[in-house]
Amino acid sequence: MNLTIFGGTGETGILVIKKALEAEYRVTAFARNPAKISFQDKNLKIIKGELTDINQIEKAMIGADVVISVLGPTGKTKGLNISTGIKNIISAMERNGVKRFIATATPSFKVPNDKFQFSFSLAIFMIKTLAKDAYCDIVATGEAVSNSQLDWTLVRIPTLSRKPGTGKLNIGYTGTDNVKVFSLSREDLADFLIKQINDKNYLKKAPVISN
Repeated sequence: MNLTIFGGTGETGILVIKKALEAEYRVTAFARNPAKISFQDKNLKIIKGELTDINQIEKAMIGADVVISVLGPTGKTKGLNISTGIKNIISAMERNGVKRFIATATPSFKVPNDKFQFSFSLAIFMIKTLAKDAYCDIVATGEAVSNSQLDWTLVRIPTLSRKPGTGKLNIGYTGTDNVKVFSLSREDLADFLIKQINDKNYLKKAPVISN
């Protein structure tokens, strides 16, 4: 199976690529700076490009069965660069007949299954106040993915840590399950994303996951 991964040069993205290769998937990584992927593998191909470069995104879709995105804004984000890129990815997938899309967002993007939970609401308020562009970019990303005609899964994540993976996850929606806003290891996130390639339990759903 062929995977195309966007956001593969960040800490989480590198883990996703490595775990995909360990699972013997063929991986195409789309990267603005390919030098950040410091390892090689016979099943790894790197496409250099920007999220505004439609032709390069199209090239990354050739032969793809599944697309994974771990793109996300930071507190320094200005504008809606990530959500614009996600829209370009979705359009390229639709043109190339690629259906399965696994992407990340945060609980700033709300879904009908969410209920009020003070810790999440406070965190979202702080993000909206201190990093408005990042907040708007996340919401626009969630809307683009969930409104698409793809077979999508949107994995909403809290603050990530570098702690070793535990293999134990709380999965659900805000205010209704044991998910926590400040606790998820990058390794556990990478494992969960790879699992979604064949697991259809969260098809067209947007769970929050935490340790």
